Amino acid sequence: MSKTPNYDSAVKKILDQLVPGERTCALTGEKWLMTEEEIGWYKKFNVPPSKYSPLTRRRLINANFVLFDIWYNYHAENNTPIISVIHPASGIRVLPDKEWFRRDFTSAAYQYEVSRSFFDQLYELTRKVPMAASFNYLEPENSIAFISLGDQDSYFVIACKSKRTFYSSNAFEVEDGAELISVSNARNVYNVVRSQNIHNSLFVRESLECSNCCFLFDCRDCEFCFGATNKRHAKYIWLNEQLDQKTWEERRAEVDLSDSHTREEYEKKFQKLMDEAVWPENFNINAENCTGEYIKDSTEIIDGYLVCSGSRNCEKVNHVHPTPCHDIYLGAGAVGSSDCYCGLGFGHSQNAKYSLCVINNCIDVEYCNGCYDCEHCFACVGLRRKKFCIFNNQYSEEEYWKKLDELKTIMLSRGEYGEFPLMNFSGQYWKNSATVQMYGADENICRALGVDFFEVSSSGAEGPDSQVVLSDLSEIESGDINSLANKVFFDTEARRRFRFLKPELQLYKQLGIAPPRQHPTVRLAKLYNELNFPLTKGSNCFACQKRIIVSENINHPMRKTHCHSCYLKYLEENN
Repeated sequence: MSKTPNYDSAVKKILDQLVPGERTCALTGEKWLMTEEEIGWYKKFNVPPSKYSPLTRRRLINANFVLFDIWYNYHAENNTPIISVIHPASGIRVLPDKEWFRRDFTSAAYQYEVSRSFFDQLYELTRKVPMAASFNYLEPENSIAFISLGDQDSYFVIACKSKRTFYSSNAFEVEDGAELISVSNARNVYNVVRSQNIHNSLFVRESLECSNCCFLFDCRDCEFCFGATNKRHAKYIWLNEQLDQKTWEERRAEVDLSDSHTREEYEKKFQKLMDEAVWPENFNINAENCTGEYIKDSTEIIDGYLVCSGSRNCEKVNHVHPTPCHDIYLGAGAVGSSDCYCGLGFGHSQNAKYSLCVINNCIDVEYCNGCYDCEHCFACVGLRRKKFCIFNNQYSEEEYWKKLDELKTIMLSRGEYGEFPLMNFSGQYWKNSATVQMYGADENICRALGVDFFEVSSSGAEGPDSQVVLSDLSEIESGDINSLANKVFFDTEARRRFRFLKPELQLYKQLGIAPPRQHPTVRLAKLYNELNFPLTKGSNCFACQKRIIVSENINHPMRKTHCHSCYLKYLEENN
């Protein structure tokens, strides 16, 4: 028996009349083809078709995705500075995690007004209820960490499990590293992207089981290589030239990467090597009946991105790991969840729709944000262990279903129900959001998506010592650890100040590299640009001209992409 009969009857009429065909996005004007498969997802979740294109919805969802941006925000009550991934100009205030989890935000209950926009009122509630500053799953030790899975002595890391690591994202079981993205099982490493089992190595991309190397792309089981691409079981490679051990060691001794000019010279050479390398049409592994990029050990994933660990039957999803998920449409940042639709941060939850950060067995929640262990909640923010709530108001079970039926029916008639909130809901700075960095939206598109434009350093985002005297970037090269740790520098590209931590500088010295000369946000953005993005396009195999689908890559738009057969043939002939 239906618990929302009026809504169910109204949406059924819409779904029964729905046919495939071309549609126009109400926000961007983009044309897209609504397919039978897309209609099937609407029917599965009993929701109306969206007026927005699938790409627009992915951009709206990922406007809330934390790539790498860290700010000073302020305590919601006493205004003391707190480091957070939420920008203070967004209007969202924060509390330290421990304090946030002790609070009950039913006190912020909002009385919904039928005559006003649902989204306007939901926005007001999201600015009334503070968020946790760090969203840590496990409490980090002696660290500045966010969405932590257990960090120790690490600083400015996001979604990591690390020790003595700096400025990294999605790095697991790593020690003594910096500038890592999607890395696992690594030690003594720097500037590494999507690689596993890497040791004593610098500047590594898409590689496995390598040690004592620098500037690697797509290498497996290599050691003592400097500038190598597409190599397997190799030793003593120098800029893709095979050397004997003595010659290699002599050349390596001549290259001092602790000199900033030398470091920059070889970074440029590495980019050229990657342009000249052979790239596979995708980096999927054991991906049966899948399309997309970076899919591993999963089945029936359509248009997926960074999906792994046994997930199945998902479409238009990104960052689904490390625990398997299934039956998700238009989702991002999903862990151990199922039957979820159009949202971000589905953590061990089921039947969640249009929601952000619903964690720890949230079931049947809609338009919720920052809720933990909740069931049957609608338009709630910051609740824990609650049932039958609407706009943070507690109802009896009978009252809840009656009011929910009324609210969803009204929203459906006004064209509100079924759409994801616009970009102005996000706590992220728009230029560094995944909407821009991963999904290619420019300023005009973001304006159409309803972004709230604010200055990067506004509302005190740079913190309490923003008036300190700035040092010249040229001092980085000549300074020692003690002097550099006491200086503040300004990055003109990021328009932000930055300083070095003493243990960070000690790591650079240990690894034998020059300290970077840019703000950490710029460094990480450039690392993300080394990844293939979730946007795809048609192309031809560089070798056989077969038509293939490839992901876009900002840093390497003209790379030599091979179909899988030609890629494997190339590896066999050249290793």
